[in-house]
Amino acid sequence: MKIFISNDDGVHAPGIITLSNRLAELGHAVTVVAPDRERSGAGHSITTTSLHLKQETFPGYDPRVRTFKCNGTPADCVTLGIEVVAPDSELVLAGINSGPNLGCDVFYSGTVAAAREGYFENRRSLAVSLVVSGVSQDDWTRAKHYETAVRAVEALMEALVDWEVLSTGTAVLLNVNVPNIPLSELKGFKITRAGRRRYQDRVRISVSPEGKSSYWIGGASADSEEGEDSDVKAVNDGFVALTFLQHDTTDYGLNGRVGPKELGKLNGRLPIK
Repeated sequence: MKIFISNDDGVHAPGIITLSNRLAELGHAVTVVAPDRERSGAGHSITTTSLHLKQETFPGYDPRVRTFKCNGTPADCVTLGIEVVAPDSELVLAGINSGPNLGCDVFYSGTVAAAREGYFENRRSLAVSLVVSGVSQDDWTRAKHYETAVRAVEALMEALVDWEVLSTGTAVLLNVNVPNIPLSELKGFKITRAGRRRYQDRVRISVSPEGKSSYWIGGASADSEEGEDSDVKAVNDGFVALTFLQHDTTDYGLNGRVGPKELGKLNGRLPIK
């Protein structure tokens, strides 16, 4: 299979290297276009000024993987990748991201945006995240079970052939969140909905000796979503959460509740002839 891979952690991130190398070992034709630096939280932003794309041999990659770096966002990388260097890609993978992309994270995530851009280009696309949390800085690399996420991707790629919903050649956007646990402890896969992930203490303030304030947006997760069908609950219970996404974010319930009467009153507030 011809596979295109990008991410938001940057071309040197261990997650994308691990995934790319494994798929190359399995005989797939793998092309990587990834940001030249970390672009976490970039969302679906694009660059409207000039972009640069450079093919290089990066440390750690299997020599069979074609690797490029780009000075743009994850969405930029996928657009350039599909339009310029790998137009025959059959599958777009984004990741493996170091950290969760659960619930409302999908609106901030550069990883999900990269997969979504592949979906916009009419490709089957998977955003893959390893739900790393509570890891000390000293134990940052050793405590990440990328091999669990890689095995989940392998299984899903086989399912692309078997599942009728995914074998028609139509665009698919699948958000995949893998618990950061050894493969032997994984309980399986679950089809989920996007939960409502919340954060606490989102803004951290630091004041310099000169009295100048600096701000960091982030915060610790406060996962109050306990619905049995949510992605948050599935991952917390040791399952790989599979959430199909789409571009249409319309709230059809509220759309249907605003009828002619309400619109008539609204129109009455304007000088409409």
